[in-house]
Amino acid sequence: MHEYSIARELVETLIDQVDEADLRRAEVVHVELGELRVLSKEALSSAYDITTQETVLEYSRIEFEDVELEVSCKECDFVGQVNHEEAEGLHFAIPVLSCPRCGGPVEVKKGNELAIRTLTIADDDED
Repeated sequence: MHEYSIARELVETLIDQVDEADLRRAEVVHVELGELRVLSKEALSSAYDITTQETVLEYSRIEFEDVELEVSCKECDFVGQVNHEEAEGLHFAIPVLSCPRCGGPVEVKKGNELAIRTLTIADDDED
């Protein structure tokens, strides 16, 4: 379950940032998750809950912002979404993407993200 190691890295990064700012408690961690990232949101949320125990992040929750796949084609200057198959075995394969207009090779512009977007902190007056 690679979601656990990803959650641990997210938590370590966040704790460094929260400690540096001397903040009391986080509420929501907003994470961008690209369409090409093969991660279970449920497993990542569960791993996040486990790895935040007894930390300043313990009572926070993780929320996902989905990032749709976007590509560009150097051959015909197409920029936009491209269809790819959602196969059960995708966990073990790399999708082959091609330009929907000319069939040429494409470069992924969006859709491979896994990034902390924002961190919502509890207001001190709420305690």
